[in-house]
Amino acid sequence: MTDQITPQYTPSDVPRIKNAKRLTGTRTKQLIRAADRAYDDPPPPPGLGECCGSSCDPCVTDLWREELACWRERWGGAALEKKEEKEEKRKMPGGWEW
Repeated sequence: MTDQITPQYTPSDVPRIKNAKRLTGTRTKQLIRAADRAYDDPPPPPGLGECCGSSCDPCVTDLWREELACWRERWGGAALEKKEEKEEKRKMPGGWEW
């Protein structure tokens, strides 16, 4: 018998989205789409080279973190994040860790 995992909120009722004051219509749709993902399918992080490193506002990394937060908030403790070891071990050329 398989346990059915139920989300804490519907995608459009996630408090982070619902209570946000300055979201554009497009960004609201993006966050709802991120929250609508399955409990074992978090929004994928930006790939290497997607961030230009010039302190854009907003940065693709910041946008991804916001989407991930909405996804986590919807699923609560049931959220399962997949870790890709290849992405974590790769270092940006020119960075201090390289």
